[in-house]
Amino acid sequence: MSPNGDGIRDTWEIKNLTYYSTYTVKIYDRYGKLLIKYVNEYPGWDGIYMGVRMPSTDYWYTISVDEIDKEYVGHFTLLR
Repeated sequence: MSPNGDGIRDTWEIKNLTYYSTYTVKIYDRYGKLLIKYVNEYPGWDGIYMGVRMPSTDYWYTISVDEIDKEYVGHFTLLR
């Protein structure tokens, strides 16, 4: 993810998530602080938290899909 305004990977998106009606996406910083939580709607994260552009580093996520009783965990890198 590189939110630099060029229209290429400016947001962190999750493919096929809209196939499910009940899900939760949480994004955490490297210290485990919850930055953002989306419930049943995920517009894509642009790397901004409380109006501040977050620094280049790794971020962690959990995706909980209630319909199939699954939780996915992983990380991605934000590049500025």
